[in-house]
Amino acid sequence: MRRFFYITAQAGADILSRVAEVKSRISSVELLSTLKKSYSYKELSAILGLSAPILSRYVRGHVLPSPSRSDKFVAVFREKLLKKMVTDGIRTTGEGVYDLTRVVLDVGLLKQIAKVVYSEFEPSHVQKVLTMEVDGVPLAVEIADEFNVSVAIAKTERDLAAEEFYEQRMVYSPDSVKYLYIPKSSLKKGEHVLIVDDLIRSGVTLDALVRLAEKARARPVGIFTIASLEQSLPKLKERMKLNCPIETLVTLEPPKKPQYTF
Repeated sequence: MRRFFYITAQAGADILSRVAEVKSRISSVELLSTLKKSYSYKELSAILGLSAPILSRYVRGHVLPSPSRSDKFVAVFREKLLKKMVTDGIRTTGEGVYDLTRVVLDVGLLKQIAKVVYSEFEPSHVQKVLTMEVDGVPLAVEIADEFNVSVAIAKTERDLAAEEFYEQRMVYSPDSVKYLYIPKSSLKKGEHVLIVDDLIRSGVTLDALVRLAEKARARPVGIFTIASLEQSLPKLKERMKLNCPIETLVTLEPPKKPQYTF
C-alpha cells in the first residue's frame, strides 16, 4: 500500500513538473508576442540571437521553444529589456523619494514581470502570494494569477470582517512604529509562501511579512520586489538569515537628499 502511494505521489509530482515546464514555454512565447509589438523581427533576432523565421514560428504559435531556449528568452528579456522598461518608469520626487506609481499601475508591464517571476521561482513550491497593501497588491495579483494561487494581503488596520489576526510590529525609527495585521484564515500551517512587494527601502516591511508568515507557521519560499535600494538587499539577507531566494529586478542608488536654501 505504501509503495502504491509513493508511486502515485511521484506520478503526480511528475505531472505537475511537466505542466510547469509547458507553462514556462508558453509564457516565453507570450513575452515574444508582446515584444513583437515594439520590435521588428530583425531587431529581436539581434537581441535574442535567433533567425527571424524561427522567431516568427514561435510568435505565430506554430511551435513552442524548447525549455532551454525558453529560459534563454526570459533571461535575455529580463536583463536587456525589462530592467530598462522598469527603470524608465521610476521617477524621483522633489523630496528625493523614488516613485514607482507608473510601474505598479501599468498592467501590461506587471504581466510581463509576473512571467519573469514565474520562471525564477519553482512553480510547484508556491502555494500563496503574500504582500502588503497598497502598492504591492497589483503586482501580487498578477503573480498569483501566473502561479494559479491566491493572494494574502497584510494591512496596517484590522479588517472588520475577520475575528482573529496575526500581528507584527514594524519599527521604522524610535519615533515611528506601526503594526501589520493579517487574518489567520489567510495563511495556513505549512503553506509555501512567495512574498512580494514593489520596493525594498529599509527592509522593515518585508521583515514584517516574513514574521507574519512564520507566526502562521507557513514557509517563505521566496521574496521578490520590483526594485531595491543599493544596500537594502544584502542587509536584508544578512539580518533575516533566510535560505529562500530573494530577487529584485532593479537596484537603485540611495536617493539624494534635497538641498534647501533659506
